[in-house]
Amino acid sequence: MARRPHILIIGGASVDQLRADGQPLTTPGGAALYTAVAARKAGADVRFFGFKPDPLPELFREAARMVDWVGPPCHLDDVPHFEIIYDERGDARMGAASWGKEDQLDPSMVPDALLENVDFIHIAAIHDPSLQMKFVQTLRRRSSAKLSAGTFGYMVHRAPDAVRALQEATDLFFLNGFEADAVFGRQAPTVRPGQILVITRGAEGADVWQGDWCTRVPCYPAQPVDLTGAGDSVCGGALAGLVDGLHPVQAVQLGAAVAALTIEAPGMTGLLRATRMAIVQRQAHVADARVSVDEAQVERIGAILAELPHIAPFDFTGPHFPPVGDPLTISWFFATMLHQFGFWSPREGRWDQPMLANLDGETLKGSDYVFAAFARVLHENPDLLAPRAQATLRWGDTEETFRADDGHVPVPVLANHHALARSYGRDLWELGWTPELLVTLAQEAHNPVAALVEKLDHVAGYREDPLRKKSMLLVAALGQRPEKFLDLQDGRDLAPIIDYHLMRSCLRTGLVRVHDEALRETLLERKLCTPADEAAVRLASYDAIQRLCAHSGHDVGTVDYFFFGARKRCPEVTEPDCANCPLDGACAKEKGLFQPVLRTTFY
Repeated sequence: MARRPHILIIGGASVDQLRADGQPLTTPGGAALYTAVAARKAGADVRFFGFKPDPLPELFREAARMVDWVGPPCHLDDVPHFEIIYDERGDARMGAASWGKEDQLDPSMVPDALLENVDFIHIAAIHDPSLQMKFVQTLRRRSSAKLSAGTFGYMVHRAPDAVRALQEATDLFFLNGFEADAVFGRQAPTVRPGQILVITRGAEGADVWQGDWCTRVPCYPAQPVDLTGAGDSVCGGALAGLVDGLHPVQAVQLGAAVAALTIEAPGMTGLLRATRMAIVQRQAHVADARVSVDEAQVERIGAILAELPHIAPFDFTGPHFPPVGDPLTISWFFATMLHQFGFWSPREGRWDQPMLANLDGETLKGSDYVFAAFARVLHENPDLLAPRAQATLRWGDTEETFRADDGHVPVPVLANHHALARSYGRDLWELGWTPELLVTLAQEAHNPVAALVEKLDHVAGYREDPLRKKSMLLVAALGQRPEKFLDLQDGRDLAPIIDYHLMRSCLRTGLVRVHDEALRETLLERKLCTPADEAAVRLASYDAIQRLCAHSGHDVGTVDYFFFGARKRCPEVTEPDCANCPLDGACAKEKGLFQPVLRTTFY
């Protein structure tokens, strides 16, 4: 049985006395304790290391039970005490403050046993960044866990350079927008490959940096009462999400849902009473009601798929793929899947035509063309597949890769492909990774798929998509090939691979229903849509495919390949061939509906 995710939070707890309208309320506090409780509420197993009052007062008992609080004993007076005063607008200021003996916490106090089987160690804001750096440097030697840290305003304004050095030394760092301005100025932060930086921005959401790629995560609706602990709740929830295998953007979304519950009550009250169900419901509350999964249709189509003979996953072999046993197969798939996106051209604000061209005498469309183009690279210039070669690609190299028989390059927005390939090679080269090394490390891990996609979250071309379409397509190829480079655990570890053909199939079969007339017209007319339109359909399709797998008993690879074949029966530009479709009897026959038209490198 797999052990549950484990996070170690290091820092302090505090006694917080809140005053609003003259009424006092005493609650547990402290950045580390907020982070630890938030991570526990988000589903992770957590240990909290910091000075622990002995005897433990009632004030801390509920939190201590949740987070397995261990650490040197101290008197209650040695714990920091803060008075936080709110004015009539809800703005807070610090009143009396006693910092206790938090500055006496030392890495030598952390026993080795506490560092075993830990995925993340988070060093919360304690005293000053030099003490945090001492923990980072010591624990880097003593543990293989990823190291995370946070900061706070006083620290940042007093020693911004030290905070910047701390950020550079960690794998994951949290701060808010005001603190980011003090540390980085008005410039974009420098985030090295392999590192994640989260900047919380209150009602504006949070910025999630994966290396030099940034995604804005919106906040969840809330009725704020007290903003204390909001950023720490994002931090705890995000840590829990990361160790549970979520993409960094999805992990921060989980943290944002926890924070929304935290701020709806004074102090730690809201966080302590939050439940996992409440967090899930807060996330579901913002689902786009314009689109939904038709559960009855999922059951009907799932029953048909369950009875179909001979459907199986694709083995990714054939004339456009490396021969079985070719030593460059892994590198070939890594470099090729990067380019599985963008196979269409617009005209006057609408989808106009698919990418179609001749290569080696064969007329090929979209993904087939890319596979064939890279099969040519494998045969004629295999050195081009190496990360260092990708990092130094010339424009002419990219043109030659995709050039058709008649001399033109049919790939729309070729510059996107060129830039992604160079960034992909750069990230692998700077991190000291090769495709073969990543697969080897994944094979040695308890969960090979999770281990590989976590690494891909740091590699340009794969990292950008929270639904990990290209990552999962790569995983499917490596696991379904005859060589079985990855153990997919009978397909259980694959997630839906949502691209054009799957969204079109979900819409036309009725697995996904569109309730909004404006969005429906956009899809029918094949108009360029907004990111929100695309996200609504894509997320619903992701959910539909997950449910369809459960109802049919088939894994994602099998269901995906079935619908990939349906692109010929239900194509983009010609009338569907319903009579020869196994789903004809159950299909909603929404023949006019089309996938969202949005230029993206995700698929």
